[in-house]
Amino acid sequence: MTNHRSPLTPIRAALLAMLLSVAAPAIADTVPVLSLSHSGGNLQLSWPAAAADWMLCASSDVAAADWTLVSAVPTVVSRQNVVTLPITGAKGYYQLRHRGAVVPFITYEAEAATNSTNGAVVKLTMLPTATSWSPELEASGRGFVQLNNTGDHIDFQNVQAANALVLRHCIPDAPAGGGITATLSVYVNGVFRQKLTLTSIYNWLYGDGTSGSNGQSNDPTIANATPHVFWDETRAFITGGVQAGDTVRLQKDADDSAAYYRIDLVDLEAVPAPLSPPAAGTYLSIADYGANGGDANDDTTAIQNCITAAKAQGKIVWMPAGTYYQTANFTLAGVVVQGAGMWFTNLVSTVAGTTFEGKVGFVFTGTGSKVSDLSIESTAHTTRSTAGGKPFTGAATNWTVQNVWITHTNVGFWMSGATSGTVRGCRIRTTYADGINLNRGASNNLVEHNHLRGTGDDGLAVYSETLATVCTGNTIRFNTVIAPWWAHNCALWGCTNQLVEDNYWADNALFGSFAVNLSGSSQVYPVTNSTIRRNTLLRGGGNVFNQKRGAIWIFPGNATVSGVSIRDNDIRDAIFRGIHLMGTQSQSITFERNVIDHPGENGVQVTFGVTGTGVFNNNTVRNLNGGFVQFSNSATSPGYTVTLSGNTW
Repeated sequence: MTNHRSPLTPIRAALLAMLLSVAAPAIADTVPVLSLSHSGGNLQLSWPAAAADWMLCASSDVAAADWTLVSAVPTVVSRQNVVTLPITGAKGYYQLRHRGAVVPFITYEAEAATNSTNGAVVKLTMLPTATSWSPELEASGRGFVQLNNTGDHIDFQNVQAANALVLRHCIPDAPAGGGITATLSVYVNGVFRQKLTLTSIYNWLYGDGTSGSNGQSNDPTIANATPHVFWDETRAFITGGVQAGDTVRLQKDADDSAAYYRIDLVDLEAVPAPLSPPAAGTYLSIADYGANGGDANDDTTAIQNCITAAKAQGKIVWMPAGTYYQTANFTLAGVVVQGAGMWFTNLVSTVAGTTFEGKVGFVFTGTGSKVSDLSIESTAHTTRSTAGGKPFTGAATNWTVQNVWITHTNVGFWMSGATSGTVRGCRIRTTYADGINLNRGASNNLVEHNHLRGTGDDGLAVYSETLATVCTGNTIRFNTVIAPWWAHNCALWGCTNQLVEDNYWADNALFGSFAVNLSGSSQVYPVTNSTIRRNTLLRGGGNVFNQKRGAIWIFPGNATVSGVSIRDNDIRDAIFRGIHLMGTQSQSITFERNVIDHPGENGVQVTFGVTGTGVFNNNTVRNLNGGFVQFSNSATSPGYTVTLSGNTW
């Protein structure tokens, strides 16, 4: 932490440039410097314009937990964001606060103007209808580049040394479904480096074209077949690596056989060497029990025998670098499993199974179980309809999952009744349902610094059905959720005392970015006494069922919402509304200091039938499109009571 005191009198300004969590390692050159100067009666605060993952916050107390969003729009001067604030005579502290997960990679959006391409740049230009599905609607950034012809390419200008890449891509499905495999060429500074092998086995699902149809067929020949789930990801080490300033080119060469290559984004990362085993005498290696990470044989029995022995001896299970295959899940009761890193130790499930959990990953029981530093993938799941596919389940306590990469599974985490656990530093990609779901009494868990992209239901969710106890006391902070193709980036479905803060949510396809208390098919508890603060919502909202849902979407369908505070959130470029209230059950929510910038339609929309109370204090709506208003209330009084103070309307 850096704490620079200003000599200004009577103001004492503390400028803090830090990540308010030590849960995941920060990269030194990603921590921007916040500077202060003063001129006349004004303060000027400045920080690098490239620091897009940081937001300026203020407080009257340097030790406060509740820092508030500074709503002033920065002016960019010489590549610095500059905010000018009046000197008021009160003591004030300012802070750059990170939003979303701290990650070791840089994402390059294909459609960005900083790239060079002779391919076709495709962006979302029409508002979505209730039945529209398109690659650009599901893309990160709502755009992509398509390479159609031999020689078509896209160039990315790399800004820091890297040795690995992740490519989010779409190639065609097979005519009868089931996907194809094709290569794509990688060049660095004009010199060929390698081929990437891409597949469309795990994307391309089909519905019947009706609104709200979450089509789960792999068959493009069904009646009224309407495709969705266009994107998948491929990761690979870059032969020879790349340096800062290098140009990384993806190119369709003559032997790259797919009819087209849609490029959504590239992550470039400097992956460190594999982790070493734990201290001698503290672990048992699965290799010593017959697991072989270099062949394609089933390793289930060997790994289970190692887990059993480690439990009896109180030792760690060590999984060296390699690829291991499982045909049954592993139950951990107070056992620690460690791999050599999420790029090096790979656990692959090859059987779907018929049980709820399926035959992938781990079931936690008891207390103290931990899994870290490996990846989990299923080759058996190509649709949500396939049974199982839940890598982490169980009603454990004091459990931890850290630095685990999950892809091509039904969900990432389905933690029913789990308590006092931690999910940290994980990456979840291309699932057919939720990313991380805490449910049925799951309480006092911490979910932080996870990066999710392309989930097939809520990216992050707390879900309390009344058939079990209510979820309470969970904290969801510093997570990034991008481009869920179904449902929301984050949602609270029946729970109490939840804290949701400092997350980054972008580009949901159909619903809202953040939602509260949609009941679905099950009766849920009320949502009570919860705080949603300092989150960034970018290009959120959707038009499922022709509802033009807002980036923040409140819908108490069969349970109430009360004692909820939604404050200091940064809501930008909402597809339709910024904040959108619907539903007929009572809702009592306070909205404070939220900034809604350039919504597609009204800034705040309260629809007919809403009941309860709404307190709106010091909210800002700006950059409206013509014909729309900052605040629209269609609810009838006295059914819904509104209190307004200090807003821009």
